[in-house]
Amino acid sequence: MEASKIDEALSILTRLPQDEQLAALGKIEDNRRKRNYIRYFEPWSEQASALRKFTPDKKLFGLLGGNRSGKTILGSFIAIAWALGKKYFRDEPSWEWIKDLPIPEPPNNVWVVGLDFPTLRDVIWYEKLRHGKVHPPFLPNDASVRKVSDADYQVFFENGSLLTCKSADSGREKFQGASVDLIWIDEECDESVYDECFQRTLDCSGRILLTLTPLTDINSGVRTPWVYDLYEDWKLGQKDLEFCQLSTINSPFIPELEKERLIAKWKGSPEESARLYGGFVRRSGLVYETWSHAVHVVRPFPIPNHWQRIVSIDPAATGVTAAIWLAVDDKSNLWGYREYYEREKIVSDHAKGIKIKCGGDPVDIWLLDPTWGEQRNAETHKTGAQLWREAGIPVRLPDVGEDFGLHVTREYINASTEPNPRHPTFHLFEGCPNFEHEITHYTWDTFQAGAMKGQSKEKPRKTHDHLMNAFQYACSIRPTGKRNRNLRRTEDFMEDTKPLTNLSSYT
Repeated sequence: MEASKIDEALSILTRLPQDEQLAALGKIEDNRRKRNYIRYFEPWSEQASALRKFTPDKKLFGLLGGNRSGKTILGSFIAIAWALGKKYFRDEPSWEWIKDLPIPEPPNNVWVVGLDFPTLRDVIWYEKLRHGKVHPPFLPNDASVRKVSDADYQVFFENGSLLTCKSADSGREKFQGASVDLIWIDEECDESVYDECFQRTLDCSGRILLTLTPLTDINSGVRTPWVYDLYEDWKLGQKDLEFCQLSTINSPFIPELEKERLIAKWKGSPEESARLYGGFVRRSGLVYETWSHAVHVVRPFPIPNHWQRIVSIDPAATGVTAAIWLAVDDKSNLWGYREYYEREKIVSDHAKGIKIKCGGDPVDIWLLDPTWGEQRNAETHKTGAQLWREAGIPVRLPDVGEDFGLHVTREYINASTEPNPRHPTFHLFEGCPNFEHEITHYTWDTFQAGAMKGQSKEKPRKTHDHLMNAFQYACSIRPTGKRNRNLRRTEDFMEDTKPLTNLSSYT
């Protein structure tokens, strides 16, 4: 606006009564707020608390929220702010929430990743960024934006920043090449897309923002629950991760009557925690659904010499060869106390590594996958069992039954959760990370297509199963402990161990 016109407008304004002056100024401010909503954005309490935790030492920032909890709104605010840069907000109302965010100096490259194209187009692009709905759009309508391409879902900023929207279902190949300062992933995409996004942020020290309702269970949707794994890493103390929860029930933008309806609708449902409070839920799929770190994992203690010891091996010509060491106490309870987990080695090297792991401890029974043990090598015509025996490990092949010992292992694990069980129990010594990872990712397989899509095949999925298989071979022989009345009882050893801190519990 020309200076003369501004002077004329101010002159007219000053001649008005004071109440009319205030009303006119209010209309001007309201118009500016609609055109530049992001400068006036005021997060509600849980959003504000979350923003303060997005500090410079965080590589990944996760917002877990129920439906309409404001997680996507906050994601939109952060993404556009990253492109605009901090100077754009100085002396503006929203500066309070921008000043401490680790936003680098522009130009910045920002990606917004939606699960699929319709969601990306209708929710993130048109509703949150471009046109608004319950609030004005986050993309400002001023000179800070040089060009908007609705065809390519891109925004070019005057400061050189670029914001690009991408659909996760286009595949990981579409996420290669660029260096990106911020990648906002809305809802849980496939792990391969996340891995590719992570690579794009390395050379520029970029950040990753996640917003999702944690509904995807371990056996549907994504093949690997990578967000849950990151969440567990954060709970265990990984410093460059941060997760915050936003509650739908605490949102000030949802009428109280609607909140009451939501509570009534989801009360008692497995999805209640995720839908209302942003808490993780795994609805179905785990083979060992009663497994709990707090219940099953114990601090190591000296194993009595008279306890029977078993090493069970799940071999592989390529890939992972795994073994678990089990001790059988005087009540026939099983104690997993050591693991072996190596890949891409020949039998003799695996055998050497396992014997080194034994450290001179006695082993009463060596077990090997019966199917693999009976197969003959194409070159030597020797069975797998012969190869291991020649390498110095006297393996035997267990009779695993039709289910390969699966149901027996479930009996041992379930018994550990019951008071005074009649069935022997299973516990694991702390310090077996591969066993814990596998058992918390071991799922029933499902049909992926056709009329039976989503239905169980009633057998475990062939992934995350190397130590699980070895465990099943050992349980299938139902080992019986030898009681020695002159030595201490199992309970005496357990009294020497303090309960573990409940670092993570999933049942």
